[in-house]
Amino acid sequence: SLDFWRLLYALLKQIHGGKWTESDAIDNQIRFVKSALWYHGYGRPELYRLPSDGSAGSRELLLAFSWLLHRISLLEELLARNRVKTGDETSVCTCEDALPNSQKSTTEMAPEYGPEDRIDVRYLQWLNGRLRFQWRSLHAQHQEQCKLLHKIHLFTSGSHVDQILGHFSVTEADLVRQPENYKQLLQLLESETMQLKAFLEWKQLEPVYWQWMETVLDNMAEEGNMCESQDAHVEKSRLPKATSCCPWADGLTGQIDRLSRDLMTLRDQLHKLVTHRKTAWCEKV
Repeated sequence: SLDFWRLLYALLKQIHGGKWTESDAIDNQIRFVKSALWYHGYGRPELYRLPSDGSAGSRELLLAFSWLLHRISLLEELLARNRVKTGDETSVCTCEDALPNSQKSTTEMAPEYGPEDRIDVRYLQWLNGRLRFQWRSLHAQHQEQCKLLHKIHLFTSGSHVDQILGHFSVTEADLVRQPENYKQLLQLLESETMQLKAFLEWKQLEPVYWQWMETVLDNMAEEGNMCESQDAHVEKSRLPKATSCCPWADGLTGQIDRLSRDLMTLRDQLHKLVTHRKTAWCEKV
């Protein structure tokens, strides 16, 4: 389980663009993994009850890892983030050129609150102005990047061997100026090729993995049903003792017993239906 915590920590750190080292304390790693899983919407409470020393929970971590594979396409996301960039990528800027400059006065924006719940509108205006300034700075840097990229493509037009492309990329132009950097680029390309080969091998074995995970889920469901039935028997035995001293609670206890029997009957019917559907699905596969 400790190695599984470290694995999830390393993978999720890459997804969220943070730096990670193996020397980080294990409790910090576990806290980060739990917060990242909560951010992505993983709602199984058993994972968040695991101890912070990493001494237990290997099956819960396996379930969370499989959920990440299916929910956020973890491997594809890692390949996209670790891809060797040539420098020609640029995003389409969707922000408006003319941002609205008209702002209401302080008296118009400030709501009327009492002295006990007064809000400092000037601080909110300062935050809004800071956000707008950073957004404009980002927009200006994006435009400058596009201009420089266009200059490289324009000056190297007609120099590429591929006539369809016609111009050098940023990486190719840098290699022309500094040919000694090709060794580092070659190492990066070899690393990316190894990752792609591993990903292709995983795609061939992926059906076996999910078939195995179905058995893990079935075992966990059976254990959960056993725990629920034990809890139900305990509660059922405790209920008459707790309400025997109340003469008006007999009718309520009878209604609760009938409701419990109905729920147990419905649960058994649903369990039979799920088993039948699963058997039919396995035969179809």
